[in-house]
Amino acid sequence: MNSISHNRLGLVVMACLWSLSLWAEIPAGYYDAAVGKSGEELQKSLSSIIGNAGVISYDGLWDAYETTDVRDDGKVWDMYSDVTDFTFGDDQCGNYSVEGDCYNREHSVPKSWFNKRSPMYSDIWHLYPTDGKVNGMRSNNPFGEVGSGASGSKNGFSKWGACVTPGYSGTVFEPNDEYKGDFARTYFYFATRYKGVATSGQGADVFTNTYPYIAGWQLDMLLRWHEMDPVSQKELDRNDAVYKTAQRNRNPFIDYPELVDLIFGDSRTVPFYPQGEDSPYIENPQSGSTIDMGIASVNVSEPVIMQIQVKGRNIEGDVMLAIGGADSECFSVSPRNLTADAVNNGATVELSYWSSSVGTHQATLDISGGGISSPVVVNLKGEAVDDFIALPAKEVTKTSFVAAWTPKADATDYELSVWYDDYSSSTPEKEILNTSFTSKPDTWSYEDYTSVDNGYLRLGSGSQDGTAISPVLDLSGDNITITVEAEPYRNDESVLYVSLDGVEIDQIELDGTITKTIPVTAGTASSQIAFMAKSDHRAYLHSVVVKSGGGSMRVDVDGYPRRVGNVTGYEVTGLTPDVQYHYTVTPYEGEVAQQVSNMVSVSTVSAGIDDLENGHISIFTSGNVLHILNAPMNAVAQWFTMDGRLCGSRTLHGEECEWELPEGIYIVRVVSRTMQSTVRVYSSR
Repeated sequence: MNSISHNRLGLVVMACLWSLSLWAEIPAGYYDAAVGKSGEELQKSLSSIIGNAGVISYDGLWDAYETTDVRDDGKVWDMYSDVTDFTFGDDQCGNYSVEGDCYNREHSVPKSWFNKRSPMYSDIWHLYPTDGKVNGMRSNNPFGEVGSGASGSKNGFSKWGACVTPGYSGTVFEPNDEYKGDFARTYFYFATRYKGVATSGQGADVFTNTYPYIAGWQLDMLLRWHEMDPVSQKELDRNDAVYKTAQRNRNPFIDYPELVDLIFGDSRTVPFYPQGEDSPYIENPQSGSTIDMGIASVNVSEPVIMQIQVKGRNIEGDVMLAIGGADSECFSVSPRNLTADAVNNGATVELSYWSSSVGTHQATLDISGGGISSPVVVNLKGEAVDDFIALPAKEVTKTSFVAAWTPKADATDYELSVWYDDYSSSTPEKEILNTSFTSKPDTWSYEDYTSVDNGYLRLGSGSQDGTAISPVLDLSGDNITITVEAEPYRNDESVLYVSLDGVEIDQIELDGTITKTIPVTAGTASSQIAFMAKSDHRAYLHSVVVKSGGGSMRVDVDGYPRRVGNVTGYEVTGLTPDVQYHYTVTPYEGEVAQQVSNMVSVSTVSAGIDDLENGHISIFTSGNVLHILNAPMNAVAQWFTMDGRLCGSRTLHGEECEWELPEGIYIVRVVSRTMQSTVRVYSSR
């Protein structure tokens, strides 16, 4: 067989061209279900879209390659070798002894990682025609980066050897720079469609079973590869060709490369809008998100009320809101029509929920019109109970509210407790320890089996427990907390045992990557913290952060708790504007206290600017810097993603504070003893 060397410079040049003329023809409506979603919800939506696919048989791949992986000269496009000149059909493996003998079907995600399960076994999006010999040299090793002196194919086009990529030290296979982006986008497709199935054997070092489903060291590398080798004409052509095969699905990370950053990168809170920045879209609430209306009582006729904001950009006309779904009669929305200006500026709408039937009820809030490409569908849920519960407060003013609750059979009296959280007496927040286990720090000590694996500290083996012990720490201060991040090892039913000075203080069941904050009440000036996993219940320890200060203290409102009689509502007065209060209700039968109710939180109405003696707080961003001005001393700032996940918090010890936020949209809340302020901000670089 003759072999020739191919110069692919032209392809590399084309890969750098980002003009619209390069982009493939995406079927109309193919990605509509993903529009407006972000982060994990966006990945779930794309998984459903690309999972709606046919199946090419394993033998059928040979024929499919003739349209999906064909060079301009009609030969097989081989991404592992630059010296092959294979003819479709004639040069299929068979046996091989040297590079250039034949081509076979390469599982870029090795089939042993997912135990040869279907449909991934013949999913053409991760199976490529490659040189048999080089494929064999790769074996089932992960993709990675090797150092100088590594073994390689002819011309050093592909290489294999010890990994030099931070976070992994095993044997890896490094494809040529020309195709690193291709394989990165292949892995983004696989992680999105199959979400954690390839975790057997060495697959556990590459994929995880929690969002975003790619291990840290591998993800960092693939993100670099995606940037350094952008989408090429080869990939665009292959995308269209695969869609025309029996499999008939697409790789979204080729159609829209920006999806990589929205799902795997730093923009996980930014919604996906493929039409561009000028197209109309609903920013909040996000399609596919869920609004939990909470608990309603069948014993009272008043519904649960919740206010939400409907916010859009570039809205061009009236926006309609409707309730749909199985239990639509239990929910309502008002108003049902909003002007374009109202939505572009952020309009407040009121949702209500009530049912006379005990049970869980579900419906949807459907938002349409305004020029948006497809309706935004938000899930609604609520639960109606026949139990005693505290209800949301009514008639809320600057200085008062009416606490409410359902009647309880045989109750003769009720005790109302009302309080707020006082942050003003907290000491400044101080970081005592911050350790990330990308290595084994010398300041820690270790017992039994521990090793750095997959970029984290592995505790335990098949036959041994594993323990990591912190250095000696001064934990004698106030409001000490331990924040630990960990995940299970492979498919173990993992439990992380946390001990302080030899006494167990917590057990953390790891059903995914878990971050948990543990309060410390018995620390000393010379304490040590131990983290242990048992054999066959192994765990990965990601990080440990220990802090002191910055906490809060419960302060009861004057005159509370108090007995208020056999009533189902009571006005609480003499309160401070713009403060979050909490209340619970305890029924009494005679003088015997019954079980206390759930807790309800309520914020008094903000005072006008003229009513504030010390000015008003200002929260805003400039670029990616968050500014907070005129904050009370020792107020606490928290920032959340748009779906309510806490991103971080800090205690403010000055009237003017600023720090950087990752790019995205956030809810920022500042709380102190005398005020609470919540705003939405946009961080951009």
